[in-house]
Amino acid sequence: MTFKAPFWSPSQASAALFDWDGVIAETNLDFTEVRKKYFGGRPAMLLEDMASLEPAARAGLKRDLEDMELRGAERARFVPGAEAVLEWVGRSGIPWAVVSRNCGKSIEKAAAVMGMTLPRTVRSRDDGRCVKPDPRALCEVCGELSADPAQTLLIGDHIYDMMGARRAGMRGVLVRSEIAPGWEKWLELRCRSMSELLSELSSASEIVPWEYQETVLRFGRKFLASAYKITLKIPETCKPSLDSWIAAAASLGVGGFEPPDGRFEPSCWKSSPSFDPSYMGLDMKEAVRRFLRTRWPFASVREGGGSLEPPPRADELADFVESAAGA
Repeated sequence: MTFKAPFWSPSQASAALFDWDGVIAETNLDFTEVRKKYFGGRPAMLLEDMASLEPAARAGLKRDLEDMELRGAERARFVPGAEAVLEWVGRSGIPWAVVSRNCGKSIEKAAAVMGMTLPRTVRSRDDGRCVKPDPRALCEVCGELSADPAQTLLIGDHIYDMMGARRAGMRGVLVRSEIAPGWEKWLELRCRSMSELLSELSSASEIVPWEYQETVLRFGRKFLASAYKITLKIPETCKPSLDSWIAAAASLGVGGFEPPDGRFEPSCWKSSPSFDPSYMGLDMKEAVRRFLRTRWPFASVREGGGSLEPPPRADELADFVESAAGA
């Protein structure tokens, strides 16, 4: 299954990544005291900020986290509705994995207590150097599932999960009854429970992607559907820069881009610094493809003719795309 771009539905995901605590397993972990002990109570990202501690404190934090997680695993139970969601995923034949910041032993112990068979792919903080919300951790799991991140669903209960989804170019569902101020900026779909997520899976409603929400507010859903069918030929010289030109067009919902021939030279990066420096030396098509992948994952490099020749100025694109989309 694949999402029907430029819209998506949880039911159409080609793969699903599940957080563990609070999504599948309820272990009632509370890191408040740990943050007080090691970080003065500030809302530190414990695994990432661990590097700022002295060696003895780092070792102590590792022990405290593992002890807390193992104690939580002893009382683990299924989050209400989680079993039904996993059954739906199984019936639908969607490959899935667990991606957690917990230690591996606590996940295995909790699963045993719950009587659950874990999937073949389980990513804990013990596996490699990257943990979510680092997008590399999520993309590596997609690789193990032979799944395209742009067609993958990440289901979590914390803002970290949604940050990871955004940075990896995935679709994200937050499952949480209440959210903290500011979290809504990261969300494209929120379910208050796993049972509500099951209803979303069953309804197959079409959701506006996070990256196109402002476009739909301004122009409407019909405009987005039309704009997505358009392929623009990227001008040899874009004003004010190549990256800002592509960003302006992609933000309007344009779904296809035909890059100019040649390679992404150092001079290109110098004038368009939001491209990653690692793109230098790549074929221009591959550089544009990588640029689009995480921010506008439904947009793509298209070839084969039919491309429109738009104005080279980014500030003239809105009028051009409106006319081409028939808005």
